[in-house]
Amino acid sequence: MEPLRITMVPLHSRVGDIEGNLAKMLSRCDEAEGNGADLVCFPELSLTGYAMPSSRDLAMSEDHPALASISERTEGSELSICFGYVDAEGHIVQAVASKGRIIGRYRKTHLGEREQGVMTPGDSFPIIDIGKAKVGISICWEAHFPEIAGTYALEGADMILMPFASGLGGERRQSSWDRFLPARAYDNTVFVAAVNAFGDTGAGTMMGGGAAAYNVRGERIGHTYGSQALTVDLDPEQMDRIRAGHYESMRDVYFIDKRRPGLYGRITE
Repeated sequence: MEPLRITMVPLHSRVGDIEGNLAKMLSRCDEAEGNGADLVCFPELSLTGYAMPSSRDLAMSEDHPALASISERTEGSELSICFGYVDAEGHIVQAVASKGRIIGRYRKTHLGEREQGVMTPGDSFPIIDIGKAKVGISICWEAHFPEIAGTYALEGADMILMPFASGLGGERRQSSWDRFLPARAYDNTVFVAAVNAFGDTGAGTMMGGGAAAYNVRGERIGHTYGSQALTVDLDPEQMDRIRAGHYESMRDVYFIDKRRPGLYGRITE
């Protein structure tokens, strides 16, 4: 991994207003790039807007003009864009655009209660290489599953992006993240960055907003409330040192390297 500046944007997306949501996203990308960001990440279903079951009706084909617009925004730029939409098969997708094309897609594997029977679950955990870092994606309540973060770490991820669409906001949102996101980072020696949708969806739901980031030792390195974007610089020095086994105390041990997988069979039953 190389030093990386990331901007997490708690976007106000309206359900079904793809053109309006796209315009907001592109504007916020301009702001992020102007501030030197290498990667900008938007919340779950940021392009289509989040509402169940109506989001299923907003499925987009892979040749949709909005997807092309986001890809084109990265052409001739060093900026990568992570954003969400519903694909033609009904997956909740978080895609990454870079160098003029979509370079990777994650399809939500663990559906929430309102999503089950409506959306289609994915079945893999792809690593997306944006050049300066290898990225895994875990969407909303998937952040509660340590197996997902562990799988990404074993596959070589440097950071895990966690886009949310949650009504929880303010101090309650941050308090909730602070209970479990530090563990996802610390146990796996990865950076973790979360961002939540913000505002009235136009479909009867208020999203709580907020963003937060944690370093590889689980220490919070930045947070915001509401619609305020969060920009943080990620320095890989500590991560590289720990992964190389250069530690003087248990606080810097690389836990992934000390696992005994043969004892953990019960987890996969």
